[in-house]
Amino acid sequence: MKLASIVVPVYNIEKYIKNCIESLCVQTYQNLEIILVDDGTLDNSGKICDEYAKRDSRIRVIHKENGGLSDARNKGAQTASGEYLFFVDGDDRVAPDLVEKTVLCAEIQNADMVIFDFESVEEDTGRRDLYHFDLPESTNVKTTPELILKTPAAWCRMYKKEFWDCSGIRYPEKIQYEDLATTPRLILKAKKIAYVGDKPLYFYMLREGSIMRSNNFERSYQDRKYVLSYLKEYFQEQGEEQRYEKEMEYLFFEHGYFVPSKEIILADTGSMWLKEFRSFALKNYPEMFKNPYIKQMSGKDKILLFLMRRKWYRIMNLLSGARKQKDSWKKE
Repeated sequence: MKLASIVVPVYNIEKYIKNCIESLCVQTYQNLEIILVDDGTLDNSGKICDEYAKRDSRIRVIHKENGGLSDARNKGAQTASGEYLFFVDGDDRVAPDLVEKTVLCAEIQNADMVIFDFESVEEDTGRRDLYHFDLPESTNVKTTPELILKTPAAWCRMYKKEFWDCSGIRYPEKIQYEDLATTPRLILKAKKIAYVGDKPLYFYMLREGSIMRSNNFERSYQDRKYVLSYLKEYFQEQGEEQRYEKEMEYLFFEHGYFVPSKEIILADTGSMWLKEFRSFALKNYPEMFKNPYIKQMSGKDKILLFLMRRKWYRIMNLLSGARKQKDSWKKE
């Protein structure tokens, strides 16, 4: 049974870290090393990690000065000694057969990367959404270019450690959206990518106060602009920009315009950053609204895009408010 390494960045999550660690300790696949990276946490998270390390010899704790999520992931991966590598966020939890299913899949397919479905859970409303990737059991970016567009999160995929090391690709530090800057590059490099899709194997917590729910739109603009420009330059350097032009165009549309615009509209319909995001995306891809992947968006997102382009922001917010109210009633 080959060793699997699980890297867990930990920072000010004492409310959640126990559930995360316990979901890892009860894995049906036993040959694990669980690397908890205390990134200079200011609450009791680090102490909780130490307590679990005393109970389970598979757990190792790294205490370090705060360097951010990317630094914690990179440091953890650097010390990992397993043949397979996972990244799990410390406020999330995983299914008990996550490691067993993905390692078996990687062994059968001889895959560099294994992607798996996940479920998001909204802390405030209890809303749960399943993210089903709907991919072939074995593929690569040349045969399935839309892989570049799938959720770039570090935690919904597993890597063969040899592939991770040889790629030389690491998470850029001191910026947000580091997954977006990293995952598409790894997808481009992977010779074979496998998929396990019979059920969600990861449970992602959408919580108040998280980076993804921040209203610092200036920071969001600067970091998204940097990440997307960095990614475009990488594909150019690899001689692959033309082959994946439509995929890159859609990344700019989604992450440089559509998603951040939805976030801003919910907080401040008069924000200057709405114009800045739109201008940035259109400057890079003037024809982005004709991108063929837009036709594959969900019906809900097509409606939101229709309203967004006409600046009918009040209607967008009314729809969002109605959805949240409905979810709150279901939780009660």
